[in-house]
Amino acid sequence: MARRKSLTRDLDVLLADTVFWVAMTWRDDQHHQRAMAWDKWLNREGVRVVTTEAVLWEWLNAVADPETRVIAAAGYREVHEELGITVVPFRQRRNAEAFELYAARRDKAWSLTDCLSFVVMGEMDIAAALTSDRHFLQAGFRALLLEDPPQ
Repeated sequence: MARRKSLTRDLDVLLADTVFWVAMTWRDDQHHQRAMAWDKWLNREGVRVVTTEAVLWEWLNAVADPETRVIAAAGYREVHEELGITVVPFRQRRNAEAFELYAARRDKAWSLTDCLSFVVMGEMDIAAALTSDRHFLQAGFRALLLEDPPQ
C-alpha cells in the first residue's frame, strides 16, 4: 500500500469538476466510460473527493432537461450526504479570489466556475481534477478524464 501512495500521492484528494458529474449522469456522454472507471478506482482506493457548490450548480444546469432532472436532483442530494465527498460552499472571500483570477487572466477562456475550482485546489493542495477540461491543464493541474485510472 505504501508503494501505491508514493506513486499516486497527488491522487489522494481529487476535485470533481462538472465534466465528471455530467459524464456520470449521461451514459452517452463521450467521457462516461472513463468517468465510471475513475469512480470505481476512487471507491476501491478510498480516495477523498472535493467538489464545489458552483460545480454542482453548473452540473444541475447542464442536466436540467426533464429526462435527467429527477436523477440529477437525487444525485445532488447524494453528493451532499456522501461521507467521502466534501462540497466546498460559496464563501465571499473565495468568490472574490475566483473573480480576481477570472478578471486577471484575459488571455484565457476560463469560466468563473473553473477559477473558483482553481482557487479551491490551491487552498487544499489538490493537484488533479476529475475532468477533461484542458483549462485545468493550462492552470497547472492534471485533468484525469484524459487519462486512465491507475491499475
